[in-house]
Formats: sequence, C-alpha cells, structure tokens
Amino acid sequence: MTVGVMDSGIGGLNVLAALIKNRVADRYIYLSDGANLPYGNKGGGALKEIALAGCRDLAERGANAIVFGCNTLSVSALDYVRKRVVPPVFGLVPRPDLLCGRALMMTTPTTALYLPKIEKNVSLLTPAELASVIDGEYPKSEATRAYLSPLLLPYGDCEEAYLGCTHYLYATEVIKRFLPHAKIYDGVEHLAALVRAVLPPSESKNPSIEMVFTGKKQVERYLSVLSSLLK
Repeated sequence: MTVGVMDSGIGGLNVLAALIKNRVADRYIYLSDGANLPYGNKGGGALKEIALAGCRDLAERGANAIVFGCNTLSVSALDYVRKRVVPPVFGLVPRPDLLCGRALMMTTPTTALYLPKIEKNVSLLTPAELASVIDGEYPKSEATRAYLSPLLLPYGDCEEAYLGCTHYLYATEVIKRFLPHAKIYDGVEHLAALVRAVLPPSESKNPSIEMVFTGKKQVERYLSVLSSLLK
C-alpha cells in the first residue's frame, strides 16, 4: 500500500508522522507544494485546481490513497477531488464542535470561510502569515514568537485551543506560553486513525519515503523534521 500526503510545506509532515506511527502503509510519497505556499490565503477555485493537480501527480507516482495534510485544502477541495480522481482521498477538517469551554480556534483565513457555526464561547483567530513564518524558520521560533505575541495576548484565559492548520503544530510550545491553561487540539491523530481503519492493514515498521517538491528541494531538512516528529 502506497499513501500520498500533500501539503504546501512542512505542516503535513505532522500528518505523515502520525500515519507512520499508526503503520498505515508500506510506502509514502510526500508532496511539498512549495510553489503554492501558503494555501491559507488562496481562494477556493485556485485551491481546487491545486488539489486536483497534486492528487493526479501522486496517483501517477503510484499512490493507492491520498491524504491532505492541510486543513485549508481539505475544507475547500476534498469533495471536488473525490469526484475526479481514482484513489480514495482523506482530509483534515477542523472540529470546533469539540470545544466547550472558553476556547480559541486558530485557522488560516481561507479555512475560516468554510467553518461551521462558531459558538459564542469560541474566539476565532486567523493569522494570515503564520504558516509562512513557521515554514520559513522552523526549527527556530524567534519570528514565530514575535508574530504571535500581540495576537495571543488577549486570549490568556482560554481553557482550550484548536490548531486548525498543521503548520501551527510547530508553534505549540510558543502558543502554550501565551495560553498556559489551554488544552490543545489539532485532529491529526484522529485523521491517522481513520485512514488506518479504512485502508487494508499494514504492519510495516520501516516504510519507504519519497519526497517530491514543486518548489525548492529540501530533502535533508524534511527528513530531519520528520525524524524529530517520529521520536
């Protein structure tokens, strides 16, 4: 079984790591679509075509199933590509309904357009440049911390926070500094468990991994980040 994972950058590596930990496949193809980074500020029409092109590329490379490692791509294009490609496609869709206390929902601007009704106890924050900042500097966090500091200060009493972008997971420790009492949600493990439950079982402990880039090739960096996530 070969599973393709698609994202605009390093964010989807969090999904890839969860899939590997859940032993979903024997082979993975990771498509980093850096030429279109970030997805979170693009319109739905453009994202549909980007998603379709990526799915077709992954299918041609042998993917038996495809996973969007991106909330924005999932909410804007999942239904569209499912009707147009042969491999099954899975997506990461934010779940604001999981939040019940004083909570903060963090998503990209485009993802926010597709969210279901947000309850009064949930505040919505859409930091337009955060994904790009994280993608550019991780594993460093100085620019991420400087960018988030004025945005998160008003939410210090939040009890819960949902990170509706896989890039934001790399800022978890920074976010915790400003939201010290908040339980953090992201949906990645739930997606990995769902994919494992649907696809034929695999028990491979050492799957092969192919990295594909539409922008700058960063194989060593990506493998290093992935290795840290697998620890």
